Amino acid sequence: MNVVKKLDLEKEMYQEARLKGAGFEDLLEELDPSLDYEGTLQKAGAFARQLMAHGIKIHGPTADPIGKFFASTSSSVLFPHYVETQVRAGMLAESLLPEITATETYIDSHTYDGAWLSDTEPDRQLHRIAEGARIPTVRLTVSDHTVRLRKFGRLLHASYEALRLQRSNVVSVWLQRIGAQIAIDESNEALSTLISGDGNSNALVATESEVSGTLDYDEMVRLWLAFPGGYRCRRIIVGDTLLRTVLNMDEFQNPAAGFSFQASGDLVSPVGAKLLRWGSTAVLPADYVLGVDERFALEQVTEHGVITEVDRLIDRQIESTSVTKWSGFVKLDTSASQALDVTHE
Repeated sequence: MNVVKKLDLEKEMYQEARLKGAGFEDLLEELDPSLDYEGTLQKAGAFARQLMAHGIKIHGPTADPIGKFFASTSSSVLFPHYVETQVRAGMLAESLLPEITATETYIDSHTYDGAWLSDTEPDRQLHRIAEGARIPTVRLTVSDHTVRLRKFGRLLHASYEALRLQRSNVVSVWLQRIGAQIAIDESNEALSTLISGDGNSNALVATESEVSGTLDYDEMVRLWLAFPGGYRCRRIIVGDTLLRTVLNMDEFQNPAAGFSFQASGDLVSPVGAKLLRWGSTAVLPADYVLGVDERFALEQVTEHGVITEVDRLIDRQIESTSVTKWSGFVKLDTSASQALDVTHE
């Protein structure tokens, strides 16, 4: 099919999608399947096709004003999802979560009873077992303390009259900036969980540097060795001050690492882990080098993803409407995160 099918959209579709446990675009895809199209239209997705069908262009220097969304009752239904997609784009660009979380779980509640593995290295090892001998046990522990999701979000303070003549490509930048800040706040919560625990007596115990205030290659190796068998230091998260120290280590100056940094800006640590800069000092101490095995470290728990006040946005009541996300984190395995405390008494 080369002609886009124009759907008659109603704001109740958001509630219908939520009752199905799906998103608005999932519902659009159900009504206007991508498999009915070929080439570019198939790859575009159902939401992009409905923007085209309603004559709304949101990208490029000739993008339409926001007022174009409200040309009809049907086209106005697309506006809340446009806001959500741009906020999500900003979150994806800034979030640390894809680098440190093992999995994500969607729930329909503000509380969650998680579970984590509690075992020692001898328990993990598979030995030959003599007849009648005890089989090694891996203990899966259910939380004693319920993890409560936190609400991250921002209020939009702009009237419809102020926005309607603004080009949507410019408004997209503003919305992505909002998403970026939500991602920073959410990432800080995840780092806090890794360091301080999720309330279930599973706070991280840092390895102290041998000489307080000194970070050198040997200390990086000690952090790498702090991970027990079966785990690897795959991500290293560090603030700006210690990042300068790491980048100026002699071991970092080898041709392969130097070429990677100069060619692409990708940071490669001396111990082979992916080096991640985190400039926010809200929860990551300036003297901490945090190592993570993202395969086992954290579970992200989310309620409904990014949420907008759909009715208010469709009815042009944009001033003081909110964009929010409920998230929480469960520390799945205490062995999957280790830290080096560089400055200590």
